[in-house]
Amino acid sequence: MRLGLFLTTLIGLAGASHISSAADATWVAVSTLENGTSPYCAGGQFARQAEALGQNDWQVDIKGNTLTLTSRTSNRSFTLDLKALQPDGSGKVVGKDDKNREFYLTFDPGSGARPFLVTNSITPCRTVFTPKS
Repeated sequence: MRLGLFLTTLIGLAGASHISSAADATWVAVSTLENGTSPYCAGGQFARQAEALGQNDWQVDIKGNTLTLTSRTSNRSFTLDLKALQPDGSGKVVGKDDKNREFYLTFDPGSGARPFLVTNSITPCRTVFTPKS
């Protein structure tokens, strides 16, 4: 009886550890348009849209499976659900901007402060968010 209870508890804990959320983290990231991005990002209407994320400092807060990205120079903030990431921290998550347009954050494997890529559904522009040193 005790062995059965012990094994049930052990199996339950092993399963729970697989479901556990990412570690909480907070950092400042600098956003920059990626080199080699389409010429549309270098000028005109597409550049203005890409600059909505622009070269700014952003506060990145991860609590559980929620990432909040807040501009430190304007009044913009976005919240994304990180549940779609793989157990190693890699993958792509979808957010919506203030005009209900989709944008995507792509992460390489890892946790905590690390670079990530932001793309969107309306321009070929790519913005890299890098932890500020």
